[in-house]
Amino acid sequence: MHSHPTGWLRHLIQNVVCKPEKQNEMPHPLLNNSQEYTEETFEEVKARYVEFGKDLYDILRVNEPKIFDNLKFYKATKLIEKTSWGEAEIENSYAIYDDEKKSFGIQLEPMTPVICLHNELTQIEIGDWDGNDYYAESLSFIRKELITGME
Repeated sequence: MHSHPTGWLRHLIQNVVCKPEKQNEMPHPLLNNSQEYTEETFEEVKARYVEFGKDLYDILRVNEPKIFDNLKFYKATKLIEKTSWGEAEIENSYAIYDDEKKSFGIQLEPMTPVICLHNELTQIEIGDWDGNDYYAESLSFIRKELITGME
């Protein structure tokens, strides 16, 4: 499994975990607090996001319905803090799994292109590295690192 960390986890800890007063403003603490988000339905996501990683949600729906049923989907709408990237990442797709016991985030980035999977403790960016099966890698990481022990 290839991991290409970019400091995103450090940013998450510094800007979400260490600033709890901002958590109440966000739909979920695992979303980056430099942007505002709007919740989307699964149908809206499928119609809007047609780039790299687009089939991951369907794969979860078919292979892991308990996970899929606990996903909420989001799109960024505007930037609310200055960032190194300079503008809202409206092209990305975001999903948050939260069953009140465990939570994790999915971020699909078409510009990079990578599938980012993360929780409070770990993160990975999975791309199309030398013909790897990025969907199988994503599903494996979700099962082994993010949902271990889920009944």
